[in-house]
Formats: sequence, structure tokens, C-alpha cells
Amino acid sequence: MDLKTRPVLECRMPTLVTKPAFLLPFDDMPKHKRQALGLQMLEASPPRSLKDLRNIIAAELKQVAKKLSRLERAYYGVGKSIQDEVNRYVSPIKVVMRMLTIFDFSSGRVIEDAIKAGQDPKRYKGDPNNIALLKEVHAKIKQYVPEKFTEISDYCLKILSTIEKYCVSFYDPEKDEYLETAAHYQQQINMWKSTIRNNLEKVKKLQKDFHERIIHYTMFTSPVVTFCKKNECEQVPFLFLFADACTNIRAAMAIMTTWLQADENYPIFLRNDIDDMERNKEEKVRCMRDSKTRFHSVTYKLNHAEIELDTARSEIEGWKEKEEALRIEKDYLFNLQSELQQECDFKEFRRDELAKNKADFSPDDYNETYDMLTEEIRYVRDRMPLVKRQLAAAEHKLEWMSEKKHASRKIEKEVKRLKQELKQAKVERQQRESEFTELENALEVARRIHRYKTSTDAAEKIYFCLPMGPKQSQVLGSLDDKMTKSIGVVCREIDQDWMLLYRTLPFYPQRGSETIEKDIASVNMESARGPKEGRALEALTRWRRHHTRAKFDDLIEALKKIKRHDIVAEINKVLNPPRLMEDEEQEIYVPPSVAPELVPFYKELERYDQLRKAHKNRRKSVTQHKTAQKQKS
Repeated sequence: MDLKTRPVLECRMPTLVTKPAFLLPFDDMPKHKRQALGLQMLEASPPRSLKDLRNIIAAELKQVAKKLSRLERAYYGVGKSIQDEVNRYVSPIKVVMRMLTIFDFSSGRVIEDAIKAGQDPKRYKGDPNNIALLKEVHAKIKQYVPEKFTEISDYCLKILSTIEKYCVSFYDPEKDEYLETAAHYQQQINMWKSTIRNNLEKVKKLQKDFHERIIHYTMFTSPVVTFCKKNECEQVPFLFLFADACTNIRAAMAIMTTWLQADENYPIFLRNDIDDMERNKEEKVRCMRDSKTRFHSVTYKLNHAEIELDTARSEIEGWKEKEEALRIEKDYLFNLQSELQQECDFKEFRRDELAKNKADFSPDDYNETYDMLTEEIRYVRDRMPLVKRQLAAAEHKLEWMSEKKHASRKIEKEVKRLKQELKQAKVERQQRESEFTELENALEVARRIHRYKTSTDAAEKIYFCLPMGPKQSQVLGSLDDKMTKSIGVVCREIDQDWMLLYRTLPFYPQRGSETIEKDIASVNMESARGPKEGRALEALTRWRRHHTRAKFDDLIEALKKIKRHDIVAEINKVLNPPRLMEDEEQEIYVPPSVAPELVPFYKELERYDQLRKAHKNRRKSVTQHKTAQKQKS
């Protein structure tokens, strides 16, 4: 049921005027006042909700459509259309063109020249009625286009401005996480705005081109071009200026109607996206947990393998000299064994030869030589087992060292494999974490936009240009607050320029210059005996209390306006402290007296001293800030 505001309550706050308790039925209003609704009502007071706004805009579009239909009836006649217009004028106009040898009527100047030539009996010898019809249709087009469409176009632009203001996506592609529904809707909004404005501007542009330059039938909209080709009217495009203007207006209204419908369905699609993302969130959490578990497992295996590899390498490094000695010993024992075997074989051969040639020797020589060879053979055979055992021991030790080297190479291959696996696990973990973060951020964006679009006070906040989100607590005592840190730096560095800064800072609602001067005088009076930092802190505290939209950027802009770029640089240092890079760490001076194996530990100690010094400086600045607050209180 349509409603109106009670006249007695018009002086109340707009937020109360729009409540149902302060509204009366539309039927109780006089008929001559009903036309004041629509866009005028939206300009006077905010709509109760976005749904009511869409209903109002839809009703206004219907009124524009009715007005356009009445304009068409006035132009074509009751019950007639563009086809009747073509049947009446095209044939006579083409006759005039043939008689005057004119290729086409593409500009108003050509038509006016043709009308003048048609009034000259020497140049035109055809039917005067054809010239009269040409003059009639030209005058009618000049009368209706674009003058009759100016009001409709301007009203459509007002409707477009209202839709742009209220039917928004609440999505920023540059700042918000990608959300397909919101991004697509925002893309459609940008396209719709451009198309609507082009359609509305085309009405005036074609008429301007017709009078000042030339027009061609291909410049019309697609339906008009098709109709023009179908009726072979390419040479008389001016006949379709009115039809093309109506088509452009209707196209703009159709897009605005589509926009309203899309804005109505927008929260529904967002709700579906929220449900889908909440279902997918559990799967993403499970995948992320599995990837983290795999990453930590591979990391543990790699660390254990690296420890084993370091141990094996240390052992092998300690064996190098011993291994070389063992190899020399092995070669020596192997040669010794060969020599002993050869010696044993040779002496056994001599003994056998001696036994064969026993008759050639005397008994004493034979016995003495035979006993000596036997004793030497026994001695050699007694030495050979010892040499073999020593050789076997050396070979066993060398084989054991070889196995250790083989195990070390195997561990090294395992370390390389684990490093590659760890790299893949890290990439997978980062990918899973990134996917989960994107999903969580997109879910937060979807919930926020859905909350805005379904909020009962969204229309009022848009009307009064209020922030859609909840009020943020502005606590000066929070060290994590960027604004608080910046105010601490400003209070420490601003000195007497705090008064100039206070006059430069913006206020919403606006505060007059006299009120600002009273604030400055009050701060000077209250903090007369305190430090200068206390006055600056009191002034900035007042600014944050009176300025409901106080932002960090406002403070920075005000500092730049009063030429205090040094404070801006100091704030940047506090908020974004410079980090010590690796190349800076390598440039740490190391005294020559420090042993080479202690250099890494020396650099770590120097780095620790630097961090400790920076921490002390930070604590000092925080203490100064707290002291200024206590003195203020």
C-alpha cells in the first residue's frame, strides 16, 4: 500500500519520518499531491528499504514508458506506427530525390536545399505535393527531435543517478577478495551505466549530426537498421530519427529494469555463494591440515637425514688418513704374501730337485742343504697365515669404509630426494593455505555484502552518506592502533604547530571557525601548565571525538598541508620500521682477533645487540606516549 508522510511530523528527523508508525495510506492524499512522490520523495527523505526504492524506481520507469507512448501517438497518430510513416513519405521523397538528382537525404542542409529547389519551377517540375510532404515531415522531425525527448532523457538520467546511488554492489575489485558474483555484478553495473548514458546521449547526438554534419542509417540502433534495410530506406535515414530516439529511450529503460531485477536477485545469489563456500570450507581446512602434516613430516625426515649425513661425512673425513694408510698396508701385505708364496714355492722346488739329484751330493752336504731348505720353508709357511690375517683385516676395514661411503652416498641421495619432496610439500602447503585464505576472505566479503544488501537501514545510510559498517571503537590507549601510534609521533614532534594542524583537520559534521578557535583556547587553558605534547594530544583527542569519520589519511593530508613532511616521514618510520637486510648483516665489522670458526656467532651477537637497541627505543617512545596521556588526564 502506498504511503505518505504526515505533514505535522515533517519537522522530525528523516530517520523517524520513514518509519511505518509515521506514515498514512496513499489513498488519503489529494490527487494533485500524488505526483510529488517518486524521485522528489527520494530527494526529500530516504526510502524505508532498498525494496521500496526498487518499487518506486519501477513505477517511475512505467510512467516514463507511458509518457513515451503518448509521444509516439502524438507523432505517428492514433493507431499508427513507423510503418505508416514509411508508407506515406518514402515514395514521394524518393521521387523528389530523383527529380533533383540527390543521392540521399543525410543532413538537414540537403533537405532544406531540396525544399528550396522544389519551390523553384525551373529546377523542379514534379508534383508539388511531394515537396509539401517533404517539408511536412522535416518540420515534424525538427519539432519532436530532440526537444520532445529532452525532458524524458533528463528524467531518465535522474533515475539512473538514483539507481547508481542505491543499487550498488558494495564490492571493490581492487581491495576486496575476488568474489565471482560480486565481481560480475560490478562489471555489469559499469557496462549498464555506460550503455544507458550512450543511449541517452545518442538521441541528441544524432540530431546534432543531422543538422551540422551528416547521418547514416548504420548509426541507428540494430532494430531500426534492420527495419530500414527491410523497407529500402537507406537513402532517407532522417525519417527514422524519431524511431531511433524512442528505441534508445526504451533500451535505456530496459537496462534499468534489468538492473533493478539484478539488484533484487543479488542477495539471493550471495546467499547461495555463502552456503557453497561454507560447505567447501571444511574440505579446504582438511586439505590444508593434510598438507601441513605432510610438510612437517618431510621436514622432520629431512632434518634427521641431514644429521645422519653430517655424522657420516664427519666419520669419513676422520678416516681419510687412516684409509690411505690401510691401502698402503694392504698393498704391502699383498706383495709380501706374493713374495712369501713365491719364496715357498721356489724353495720347495729346490728341495725337490735336491732330492732327485741326491747322488750328486755328499751325505753331509745333502743333509745340511735339505734341512736348511726345510727349515726355511717351515719359516715361510709359518709367516704366511699371519700375513694373510693382516691382509684380510686390512681388506675388511677398507670394505667397511667403502660400505660407509656407499651408505653416505645413499643418505645424500635421500637428502636430495627429501629436499625436492619438501619443496613440493611447501608449494602444496602454500597453495592450500592461499586457497583457504582466499576462500575465507571471499566468504567474509560475501557475508559483509549480503549483510549490507539485506540491512533495514541500508537505504538510510546511503541517503545520508554514512558508513555501512559498524562503528569502530577509537581507543587511544591501544598500541596496535595505527592512528594512536601516529598521534604519539605527532604529539612528540609538532611543537606549537598543533594549533595550525587543528585548524586544518577536517570535521564531520562541520565545525565553524569560531567553534574551532574556542576549542584551541580551551585546550590552551586546560593544559597551560602541562607539556606541549599534552596540548597536542588533547587537541587530537578532541578531533577524533568530534570528527565521526576520523581516518589516518585525514591526519596525513593535514600534516602535508601545513608543510610538516618531517612528521609524515617519522610516522612512516614508526609504522614501517626498516628491516636489516642480509647484505647489511654481511657488512658487520668483525675484528681480526675473532677466530674464523667464531665469526657466525659474533655476527649473531651483533645482530642481537641491534635488535635490543631498537626495542629499547620503541619502549622509550611508548613510555613518552603514556606519560603524555597521564599528564593530559
